[in-house]
Amino acid sequence: MGHNIHIKKETAIYAVCLAVLFCLFAWRQFFGFNKNDEIFYISTVYRFFQGDAMLVDEWNNVQLFALITYPIYWLIRLVHNSNEGIILIFRMAYLVFQVLVSVWCFRRLKRFGWIRILPALFYFVTTPYNINSMSYNTLAFGFVLLVLVTLAGSENLSVPMCILCGMFTAGAVLANPYVVILFLLYGVICVGACVRGVCKNSDVKGSSGEKESGRCSGFRNSQDQLPAALQFRTYFFMGVGAFLILLVFVWFVFSRGTLDEILECFEYIVMDTERQKSFWEKLAKYFIRIHRYYTGLVYLTAILSVVYLIARKAGKQVSGALYMIAEAVAAGGYIIYYGFCWEMVGINYMLVPLTFVGLLAYVTSEKKDRYVFYGWFLPGVFYTLLAHFATNTGILTMSASCMIPSAASLVLIGQHMQAAKESWPAKQPNGYDTALMQESHKYSAVCGTVLAVLIAVQFAGGIWQRVTYVWGDEKLPKLTVAAEEGPLKGIHTSEENSLLYEDVMQDMEDLQLTREDKLFVVGIAPWMYLNTEAECAAYSTWETLETDPLIFTYYEVRSEKQPTVIYCYDYDKSILDTEFGTAFLNKGYEPMMMRRGLVLLRR
Repeated sequence: MGHNIHIKKETAIYAVCLAVLFCLFAWRQFFGFNKNDEIFYISTVYRFFQGDAMLVDEWNNVQLFALITYPIYWLIRLVHNSNEGIILIFRMAYLVFQVLVSVWCFRRLKRFGWIRILPALFYFVTTPYNINSMSYNTLAFGFVLLVLVTLAGSENLSVPMCILCGMFTAGAVLANPYVVILFLLYGVICVGACVRGVCKNSDVKGSSGEKESGRCSGFRNSQDQLPAALQFRTYFFMGVGAFLILLVFVWFVFSRGTLDEILECFEYIVMDTERQKSFWEKLAKYFIRIHRYYTGLVYLTAILSVVYLIARKAGKQVSGALYMIAEAVAAGGYIIYYGFCWEMVGINYMLVPLTFVGLLAYVTSEKKDRYVFYGWFLPGVFYTLLAHFATNTGILTMSASCMIPSAASLVLIGQHMQAAKESWPAKQPNGYDTALMQESHKYSAVCGTVLAVLIAVQFAGGIWQRVTYVWGDEKLPKLTVAAEEGPLKGIHTSEENSLLYEDVMQDMEDLQLTREDKLFVVGIAPWMYLNTEAECAAYSTWETLETDPLIFTYYEVRSEKQPTVIYCYDYDKSILDTEFGTAFLNKGYEPMMMRRGLVLLRR
């Protein structure tokens, strides 16, 4: 009865906090005009909704994430037959996605008691760059977290749960293909664990007194003895779940394009000039960047871990409280600096320090939760490396991806606090140093308080950043003008951006684009694709400059995509003197100056 009361209390606290944060963040969704990233995510799925073929008409190498958002967009358009206000709608949809992931984490981490509230809410108050939209970053982070939480938080995994976990894995791979490396490594570990279990079990004496070496009769027993997360059965059915998503992907891709078309375009899709770095350079920069931005914490964590392990090996009675106090104070300083003082994307940078604290919490714990550390924390750290390889944004995306191991760190820290509180018996055991016991108890109490303050600072910083930081627009107090039409309808932005947006909208109206038109936008204005039913005639709705070498290659390969309207956003007539301008003028395009740029027409 008492246990049920505790569960109901934990659920009530979590539900109230989630509801309050949801209302706060829902209000925040009405502010900020992100001219490029956020609208690129939506315009990519929109072109597929219009009928473009994935891996054929679209050449951006992150396009696979749109397979996840496509059914969401389709459902939205089913009840809202236009793109008016689509940015705000997608922001709200992302908030619902975050709620679902958070609730899943809370439910799957039931065995951790009140501690499960921390990682579930921590995920909800974080989002990379404070861009509130379903993107390859946010979807990858969410799905990887779902997989790791399911595996690390469950002592038993049913077949349907394994299949669902495989679907989560496929979602993560679509958002970030590098995740497949993590999945393959997990498979190797499962096979290794099973082989080891078979070998141990086959080394038993048979009825004849001889060893039954290599007998398969022990396989079932060895599987039963392995943790659920390490059983090959788990990995197999995860593969089944991932395969189901693969079938959907294959159907979607080949229903619009042929194998020959895909192979013809594939070399241009992987021709990533922004991310062409050597493996060793990327690997080195991963560690260099961590060292550059968190120098003190790197050295302190290493020193404290080594000193603690040496002391334990020497047989000394060592309490981890002092070590954790020092670590928490140092990490708190970094969180305060990046969360409240740093001007640029502090919402990303402030997620890293907690990972160091979680590592030391595990090192100094008396009872180590290997499920959480090996099944969640370490894979999460490895994913930050994969995220670094997958992007050209360096520390920004890598630090944002630290949400995953930092969420695990909150579990390890919570367990450390709980164990410290319960480790000192009311009655002193014989032969125990009473003075040492009292001193350790005092340090444990201080440690618990310091760690609680650290967690509070982390959450306060995250909420502060989530509300106040604006990516790609003016600061929050200057966002006073609400758009009244178009894809940005309902979003408040600055007066300057509002005038810009209205001018472009008026230009689009003057052009009178129809479904028969093919639009190519040069510059940073992907929202224009959302404001028309004209077909997208660009290899990507991402920022395309007139110097991009893929522009003419695209029209050579996809000749049917020749544009009828080229809107050169924020350009003047000088663009006509460039190689880009000359090439289109020679094809018969007629130039025309408009409010916010130059237009080339050939209708």
